[in-house]
Amino acid sequence: MDQAQISFDLVGSELGEDIFSEQGILLLKKGTILKEVHILLLQKYRFGTTVSVDLNEKVHKESPTAKPYQTIQAYIKETFQSFYRSKEINIALLRERFHSLVELSLCDVSILKVLQAEGNTEDRLCQHSINVGILSSIIGKLLGYKKKDCLLLADMGLFHEIGMLGIDKNIYKNTISTPTEEVQKHTEIGHKLLSSIPYINSLIPLAALHHHERINGTGYPGQLKEKDIPYFVQIVSVADCFNTAYMHLKDEDGEISHFAGVYELIEKAQQNELNPAIVIPFVRYIMRQNLLQKVKLSNGEEAQIVFIHENEPYQPLVKVGEEYMDLRRETGVRIESLVDEEHGVRA
Repeated sequence: MDQAQISFDLVGSELGEDIFSEQGILLLKKGTILKEVHILLLQKYRFGTTVSVDLNEKVHKESPTAKPYQTIQAYIKETFQSFYRSKEINIALLRERFHSLVELSLCDVSILKVLQAEGNTEDRLCQHSINVGILSSIIGKLLGYKKKDCLLLADMGLFHEIGMLGIDKNIYKNTISTPTEEVQKHTEIGHKLLSSIPYINSLIPLAALHHHERINGTGYPGQLKEKDIPYFVQIVSVADCFNTAYMHLKDEDGEISHFAGVYELIEKAQQNELNPAIVIPFVRYIMRQNLLQKVKLSNGEEAQIVFIHENEPYQPLVKVGEEYMDLRRETGVRIESLVDEEHGVRA
């Protein structure tokens, strides 16, 4: 048996000891083959310590979502383009195939790594749409919504940018730049296109129309404020902002940081553009995926994330050498990247 740091790298390993709660209740039995849910349990009850595992018995496995995620992209791209040309779509078949992927994603702890995969520039709109659909459903699950609502959120996210098919494709090369007046028209194009589908849930075309609205009234096309923006559309807006920064895209300064999406959301929540009641639970979820990971800080130091604060998850407690640093008290210090990212392996 080996003593190993508790992380998702242990998925597939055999547990070498019984794990008990503080009350003496057996939580995990020796010999258990560790799954993602077991790692979360160990992180809760074995904070800051190691665990006994048999690394020789580890079963290496790919994310169950990875292959379905790759194979569905060509289908959705062709379906979107055909829909824009002919104004006809087999919505039932599209939902059946996409919902299968979404349901896998909702149970896949490593889904963020799958969504982060670098894609072809020509397929960026399709990949972004799929990602926002999956992320919207994840946020719905985090907020306690039922499966049918999470799948509705997935549909809203999938279709939210379909109006971009009516915009010159060369304009979509940089999704981070401030949108021009022409690009802003994609919201109305998408709304009109989706409204033509018989019996479609009205929130789907509304997501296409309003996903760039901001709760302080600074968005477009209608400068709506929070009370006039459907809550599910606000969820899609959060997923859209995060994925725009999180995807493996390039801007004028090179690759975008692994944590750029987190800070993008926090800044927009602090500016009252995005709803903090949606942003904070989602950021907490993202940061917990990086617990015990080694990171590079903006001050040049390397650290390990050791604790995620409930209300300020973007400012975790980190360990630098033998010292602990609470980023809530370190003005201006941020996490720049995972250490693995610095060596070319995005985690």
